[in-house]
Amino acid sequence: MHSITTIKDLASALGVSPSTISKALGNSPEISLKTKERVRETAKALGYVPNHYARSLKSKMTKTVGVVVPNVIDDFFAKVLHGIEKEASEHGFTVQITFSNDQKKSEYDNLLGLINRSVDGILISFSKETQKTSNYREMRKIMTYNKPIVMFDRINKEIPLDSVTIDDFAGAFKATKYLSDSGCRRIAFLSPLSNTSVGRSRKEGYISALRHKKKNGMSPLCIEIGNYENFRTLFANSMREHTPDGILAADELSAIYALNTLQQIGYKVPQDISVIGFTNGPMAQSSNPSLSVISQHAEQIGAKSFHLLRTRLVNPNGKIRNMVIDPGLILRNSTKPLLLDDTKTYPPLGK
Repeated sequence: MHSITTIKDLASALGVSPSTISKALGNSPEISLKTKERVRETAKALGYVPNHYARSLKSKMTKTVGVVVPNVIDDFFAKVLHGIEKEASEHGFTVQITFSNDQKKSEYDNLLGLINRSVDGILISFSKETQKTSNYREMRKIMTYNKPIVMFDRINKEIPLDSVTIDDFAGAFKATKYLSDSGCRRIAFLSPLSNTSVGRSRKEGYISALRHKKKNGMSPLCIEIGNYENFRTLFANSMREHTPDGILAADELSAIYALNTLQQIGYKVPQDISVIGFTNGPMAQSSNPSLSVISQHAEQIGAKSFHLLRTRLVNPNGKIRNMVIDPGLILRNSTKPLLLDDTKTYPPLGK
């Protein structure tokens, strides 16, 4: 069995002091580029693996960040995690991922667990239950541990923490305006996210866009669902009662459910009714017809969230930053083309 190569082994092989090896591996400006290169080549040849535990004791950092997400069923959160992991890896950090399953207690237990595992900081998107109850006492308890925390996607603006979101209001406004400009006169808002910050912002954007179209006699029609067990019945009944000709769904899954149900009950999309969802995931791209969406730039949210956390680690007392990313409208085959000669306002049809 081979013994583990140590810094002392590298020092002995190169005839230098252990401190020189340590500084060279840490890219210290005190060490010449030539020496650094010799040390790296020798370390690679001898199979040296850095002892991150020992380094963390010295630097008081574990180079580990914790993440709490509601789930990974949604393609959005999977893409956010990819963005976080990619950015973290480039800076030598590892990522510990936990899931709240949209439960408040699980969320708090995960936060405590990450604190106990001595992560350097935490990234969090709040659970549905936390946002429904608007009870953030546990989050404020976690903040007393003085660990840097960044909120993303589902946030609370009253908590003094860095955050990253898309402009959900603007995204819904843009989508609703497009539906109207393409000839829809009865636009419904379909949401399984009514108790979350993003769901509320998207609903507000939808309603605001309708107000701008009040001359067409449009009034809000909100279809809110708690789960997908009775989706088809609830949605089909709403269609029969209100007969909308346009639907904005608050997330990708509800948009796909709506698209499938509409075709099952005899509607043609987009000839009879247009559909736009949120999140540019594989379901939206491969659905039939392909789904027009508001792109949430999920990987960008993940990367920027980690960037804010890393900045906070360097400057704990810096000004709180709340980053808002502009969403994009990707048009595919589930929506009709514009009636108005206003194509400069919208991007070309997506693939």
